[in-house]
Amino acid sequence: MNVSLDRTLILLIEHKDMMFRLIDYMDQNQRKDLPTEVFFNSIHAKLGSMVNKKETVRLNDAFELDNLIKTGIVSEFNKSRGTIAFQPAVLDIFRMFDKERVRGLRSADLENIRIQLEGVHQQLEALSFDDNIAFREQHGHLFDLLRRINSQIQNNTAHLQHEADRLSKRLDHDQAVLSLDQSRQHREMLVQVKKIYDREIIPTLEFLNAREYSKTKAPLAIIDDIIRLFDMRGYEDDSYYIDQSKLSILSHYKAVEKVKQALQRYLHQERQHRLTYNAIEKAYLNLQTLAQGTFTESLKDKYIFKAMETETLYFHGLKTHAGGQEACIEWHERNHVIYFNEYLINQNARKRSDSSAEIKTFNNKPPNDPHNAIKRRVKRLIERCDIKPPIDDLYVVVHHLLLENLQQEYQLPYLLYGVSCFKQQHGGKFKVQVSFNRPQRSIRHQNQVLEYNKREFIL
Repeated sequence: MNVSLDRTLILLIEHKDMMFRLIDYMDQNQRKDLPTEVFFNSIHAKLGSMVNKKETVRLNDAFELDNLIKTGIVSEFNKSRGTIAFQPAVLDIFRMFDKERVRGLRSADLENIRIQLEGVHQQLEALSFDDNIAFREQHGHLFDLLRRINSQIQNNTAHLQHEADRLSKRLDHDQAVLSLDQSRQHREMLVQVKKIYDREIIPTLEFLNAREYSKTKAPLAIIDDIIRLFDMRGYEDDSYYIDQSKLSILSHYKAVEKVKQALQRYLHQERQHRLTYNAIEKAYLNLQTLAQGTFTESLKDKYIFKAMETETLYFHGLKTHAGGQEACIEWHERNHVIYFNEYLINQNARKRSDSSAEIKTFNNKPPNDPHNAIKRRVKRLIERCDIKPPIDDLYVVVHHLLLENLQQEYQLPYLLYGVSCFKQQHGGKFKVQVSFNRPQRSIRHQNQVLEYNKREFIL
């Protein structure tokens, strides 16, 4: 039984979860067509989940392959290859229902748009702009093309914003990676960020950049040529409309640029993970080579490492290097497994929750922050202090001043704030000279270490 196009589309929309699965299959396998076996399995699974027998018969008649071909929803059926292809317009309708499934514009898509604009410009240059059929056809084709480009760029921008928001929420939520499986998922998300950045964001920005100079003319520059052509032929209204369409397309540049800036920090993180993995792999291979070189055929020495020479020892020089370093954590003779487990629990608890907590107050005044009160005290102490040049080390002087007055409330971060207040108050009168020496100077307080470059306070 044949079902009309409108009723078939309505049934597909009502049961769009089936179409979503087919679209996801095509996107994951990066193909435009679909194996008939996958299509039939999806139809049978959908029909098998139906309870109403009458509704099952309706869906079976509408989703039958012959009916989809007759209605034009399926545009291609290749029996030899065993594949079918849906109409692109039908797939676009279902992609619009879910931003996550909207397909972004890649380099090939953007280059196709540029070629179409260039072809329209060449056709218009060859016409006389008289009121004839050829001009009207090119005129209508140009305006349809501009509307389509504007819609594609708008959908592409919304898609990039959605992807950036989705990936950033997932990556920020998984800052404390506690298991190997979570670590692999985190790495896959970073790879996905790099793929979107290289294949979608950069080509889109190049497309929207009117000042981009290359061997081929930029698309927006082609639109400018078309505007000048209409102005020269006396079609000021049309040129104004084309200019407004160009500005509408160009307005998405800032939004895509913000998406680029939002994802750049994850690109640095992905590069750092990649370099760390390469360094660990290199160290492991070197250690494996050295370990294999210590084995002999003798049963006595089979599982005993021979003494290595200084030149071949892999960790040679690390002891000297470690001598110049200083640990910021003081270890004590305790069972560190317990403390490490507590640290993992705290890190897991600090993960950002999906729902924000609600804070209810009885008045509109914001809650007092104790750190702000202490910072105000620090600022008053700096303003009233009688510190005069010459001073060999400004950090040490301010440290003793705050430690004496704040006592138990004093922390090392307040020292940085105090030095900043001091430079703001006296920076115009006197001169602060920074000494870049190695190793840096350090101040210890309450199991915290501040390493800094010495600042001399001189006239």
